[in-house]
Amino acid sequence: MIWVNDMNKKDIGEYYTPNDLVKNMVYAIKNELNNSEILEPSAGDGRFIKYLNQFKVKRIDSIELFKEKCDYIKKRYDKSNVEVINKDFLEYSISTNKKYDIIIGNPPYIKKTKISSEQLKNSNKLKEVLDCKNIKVENMWVSFILGALNLLKKNGVIFFVLPFEFLQVNYSEELRLFLEKKFNKIEITVFNKKVFPDIEQDVCLLYMTNDLNFDKEYIKYKIVEDDKNINKIIYESKIMKNKPLRKWTNSIISDKETEMLKKIINKFSKINEFGNISPGIVTGNNNYFIKNEEFIKLTKSTNLPIISKSVLIGNKLLFEKKDFNKLIKEEKSVFLLKLTNSDSLVSDALKKYIKIGETKKYHKSYKCSTHNPWYNVPIIEKGDLLFFKRYHVLPRLVVNNANVYTTDISYNIRLKEKYEKCSFAFCFYNSLTLTMCEYYGRFYGGGVCELIPTEFKSLPIPYTIVDLKSIKKLDYMIKNNFSVEEITNFVDNLVLKEILSDEEIANLHIIRSRLISRRIK
Repeated sequence: MIWVNDMNKKDIGEYYTPNDLVKNMVYAIKNELNNSEILEPSAGDGRFIKYLNQFKVKRIDSIELFKEKCDYIKKRYDKSNVEVINKDFLEYSISTNKKYDIIIGNPPYIKKTKISSEQLKNSNKLKEVLDCKNIKVENMWVSFILGALNLLKKNGVIFFVLPFEFLQVNYSEELRLFLEKKFNKIEITVFNKKVFPDIEQDVCLLYMTNDLNFDKEYIKYKIVEDDKNINKIIYESKIMKNKPLRKWTNSIISDKETEMLKKIINKFSKINEFGNISPGIVTGNNNYFIKNEEFIKLTKSTNLPIISKSVLIGNKLLFEKKDFNKLIKEEKSVFLLKLTNSDSLVSDALKKYIKIGETKKYHKSYKCSTHNPWYNVPIIEKGDLLFFKRYHVLPRLVVNNANVYTTDISYNIRLKEKYEKCSFAFCFYNSLTLTMCEYYGRFYGGGVCELIPTEFKSLPIPYTIVDLKSIKKLDYMIKNNFSVEEITNFVDNLVLKEILSDEEIANLHIIRSRLISRRIK
């Protein structure tokens, strides 16, 4: 259906919930619908009303921002128990005195930059009313959850379609903690197949209520195949003891497994205990500041060797000087311009290059404008080891034998003198550390996992001195794309076998496999 407005679908979050999913959501709560007062806060074309009205509901209030959509819903559902309200939901949630038994729907997904000042103002009012000022509103769906909370009866139900990122991203952590305090029954449903094939966004279902007949809080995590039958469960787990959870995606593992992980990681030191860790260099414009050897020779530039893309290093444990020299021969951009504010140290060619940058207004970009002068990139010390913060299947910790700097694609680890860098890198590839990468990390479209600095620093490492032959064998295995299981089995035999039982190690493999299944379909 085409609506009469010239706004971009993405700007207004207009991606309608598939009919199969709408039907299954309504049927999933059919036992709670009888004589209920229901709110649908983002009605769209009114498709939730169609299925809700198959049951004996008391009243359905349908909120919709756009008048033409409201007119359409009124014509389609001309019933006494359906009221269509042409209003912004956030404004409605503050101004009305009505309360609801069930609030169901698919809130719009609109980034903060696209949210109007009035909507942000109303979001802040909701945070004041609900006493949750620490919650960050980075997307419209956060505000819709707050609005729903404000309109919910004491033992009411919220049942929303939300972006999968809600379960794990940092900015919604305060919201998750707040909801755990509000509800004793939280159920999450995720899908093996995409619900919205036309967009990158994965989604989940969030069901929340306070069950008077249940005195123990829990978070349940369910995996279903697709939106055609959300009651056909492939896998299910429940967290009751290990609450609050920082990431709700981690409820995919049981209380027993969570407790086992906590017990095991306490036996080992964390990465931050082995040395100093910092992100790499932030240039503000890698294409401008990082050049190849030909440019360096032509401009007579002072420079530093640098890696700006993980693909330049590739799959390896040991990054050697010969590997870096190969990149130079291949004319890769691996030199960082080290510019100063002293004219005597800058060639005429570089002065012209700086002028070109200013003509293109690079000096006005946020990152460059913080430098003094704008082209003087602050240097952050290189590391003995490089950890690339984003990865797909296998996390990558590399020994920096080439003595290069990196951009902020990696964390640089400068070890204390008593630790040997090749042994440390070898020990990283054990089952426990790789499992905790999955447990602590967060992931995005395409299944890419990322660890922020605090998460990386918290990883446990079973460090021991490893012989050179084993280190070279692991380097060979990584270069030749051996499976994660083959790599961890090899490393575990040398670094975990004397500390953990065979059963504990086997359980680590199972947990990691389940955790990784959340992001790699």
